[in-house]
Amino acid sequence: MKSEHPFRWRLFLVIFCRYSGIALGALFLERIAHRLPLPVWLPATLLVTFALAIAIYLTLRFNRMTRNLAASIDSRSLHFAERQEAVLRGTPLAETARAWHNALQALQDGFQERQNEARRNYASLVDLITMLACAVDERAPHMRGHSERVAFYAGEIARELKIDSAQVERIRLAALLHDIGNVGIEDAILAKENALTPEEFEMVKAHTVKGASILRPIEALNDLIPGVELHHEALDGSGYPYGLVGDEIPVMARIIAVADSFDAMTTSRPYQAAMDSRYVLQVLGRMSGSRYDADAVQALATLVKRGTIVVRNLRPVISIRNRRRVAEVV
Repeated sequence: MKSEHPFRWRLFLVIFCRYSGIALGALFLERIAHRLPLPVWLPATLLVTFALAIAIYLTLRFNRMTRNLAASIDSRSLHFAERQEAVLRGTPLAETARAWHNALQALQDGFQERQNEARRNYASLVDLITMLACAVDERAPHMRGHSERVAFYAGEIARELKIDSAQVERIRLAALLHDIGNVGIEDAILAKENALTPEEFEMVKAHTVKGASILRPIEALNDLIPGVELHHEALDGSGYPYGLVGDEIPVMARIIAVADSFDAMTTSRPYQAAMDSRYVLQVLGRMSGSRYDADAVQALATLVKRGTIVVRNLRPVISIRNRRRVAEVV
């Protein structure tokens, strides 16, 4: 749609008065020159000098206005644009300043709306992930709340390690989904109270790869895959599914591994009684550097000592028949 630009009467009057004043001044000087014994060239010289002074003044003023307006545009500052609109009001650049201010205001309003929409979408995504994690945990009574606790522990450990806040949130979400691959494992195996057979243990170990396969088609969650797929890897290469060693294991997976093992050992399950958190920290400490990341274990110990992480007395399971080996527990 074609925009309409009204005739600028104020600008017209300013220009008309200035140049008509110069013309009248020239005629006045010419009359004076005829009546007085003055050289003929004097009026012209005075007029040119006056015009030169006016031209220099207007040029410097216009340059200053355009320079300030350009600085306002470069800064992309709404406050600066608003101030320039007020300063340039009544000048030839007033319309440009007003248009820039309005455009910047519209951009900021649109950006704010997109941010609010992104926050709402992200909150919905987190709620969906949380519900999914809870649904996975509900398949076995002793797993109830496991993913949420691991997510909380992992997030606090990451914060203690001074990891960037955005990455802390991604680690927390990966921890929420770390057992999502359990949807592909039979209920009878997940809820089994006796020791797992070697075949069953292989099926359980596959939950890491299955979880990664579930997330892989979802591009927005691809950066969570290392935490889901590799949280059972060990620094010494004894973990699964790939037997990665040392720095081959991402920090996200190392942190979730410590959080996952801590929760597994401090909660009651059919195959083990809940262990005291101080004892669990000793166990993790003995295996830090070989199986677990030493910095993550130390951060967890600091958080427990400080009281940031508190292991609550959870409802014990009814029976504890046969203990599984440590590899199955953690």
